[in-house]
Amino acid sequence: MAANPDFREMTAALYGAMSAAPGERDWAAMCRCYHAEARLVRTGLNHDGTRFAKVTSLDAYIENVEQLLKDMRFAEMQIAHDAEVFGNVARLTSIYAFTWKSSSERREGRAVNYFTLVFENGSWQVMSIVWDTERPGNVLPEFGRP
Repeated sequence: MAANPDFREMTAALYGAMSAAPGERDWAAMCRCYHAEARLVRTGLNHDGTRFAKVTSLDAYIENVEQLLKDMRFAEMQIAHDAEVFGNVARLTSIYAFTWKSSSERREGRAVNYFTLVFENGSWQVMSIVWDTERPGNVLPEFGRP
């Protein structure tokens, strides 16, 4: 086990798995980074302004993303990160830029992923991830602005 892993290879693999055209996402690479019991939590605002947190398994997340991005090219790139390790647990904050393009529209933005990792069976695995995106009133610092 590395004394002070910074998890850049892991986040590169995770963002790389998502950054593809429809039908070309590398779900197998992504699954290798996650614990079998992992939970993924998408947060944000509903259309009426109320907050939500949608909790899923990795399989349910993949199914949902396949539907949400079925006609879109999507890309993510880490622009800043911070990791803290204590024994067999780690906390990773990863700020990333994203773009998605459909045949008629292009969007760009930034977001933050908060990962909790565990060291098990000789490797670090994502046990949970919670994320949110920038929007008015929810803005990340200016560093790394794409």
